[in-house]
Amino acid sequence: MVGKAEFHCRRALELDPDLPEGHVASAFLLWGPSKNFQHLEAIAELKRALALQSNQPQAYNRLGTILAHIGLLDHAREMYERGRPFHPRKAVSHSIVQVYVWNREYDLAREEIQAWRAENPDNKYPVFFGPQPAMMTGDWKEAKILLDEAVQLLPEEPLIVSLQGVFYALTGKDGKALDCLTKACASPKSFGHAHHSYYQFASILALLGRCEAAFEWLERSVSSGFACWPFS
Repeated sequence: MVGKAEFHCRRALELDPDLPEGHVASAFLLWGPSKNFQHLEAIAELKRALALQSNQPQAYNRLGTILAHIGLLDHAREMYERGRPFHPRKAVSHSIVQVYVWNREYDLAREEIQAWRAENPDNKYPVFFGPQPAMMTGDWKEAKILLDEAVQLLPEEPLIVSLQGVFYALTGKDGKALDCLTKACASPKSFGHAHHSYYQFASILALLGRCEAAFEWLERSVSSGFACWPFS
């Protein structure tokens, strides 16, 4: 599938090097698992696309996501906001929740997650982000409720299982935390990128005092696209 996408993207840009959509497509391919998240190259393609045609919300939103993943949270917020005027409802992309969570703006994160779930109940990302503000503020009751719901919806999803492991590590249930880590490692299929699971593996191990192993997983998370230093 990726090979076909790369072929058609390359062919489109050969036919028209100034095709904005072609450069956006190229950026999506560059910043993805098959290319190991080449953020500099993807950013350059998105900037080229916007220079050719400035009213592309998907380009601004992708820039926002990439910049958030490399720790440039203020710049990411700016890109999401710049995409707002071109949205049919003049709304900012729900993906801005990444900025809110990683920048520790928990009230804004909760509001965005609620709006996202109300607008698109079948989307898995707000299910993943939902428990995180509660976990990060020590609201264990709310965190457990939201995690139990997430696990019920996505029982084999490594992003959710490893997040549950972080919860167990935070609440002193070391054995259960390690069980979640083992289960998540054995579940390669995910709706999201593996670097978030790697980050959560690192978090579990760090909370359990296994610092050397934690740094190994953190380095793996960084090298595979999640170098968000403010959140580390």
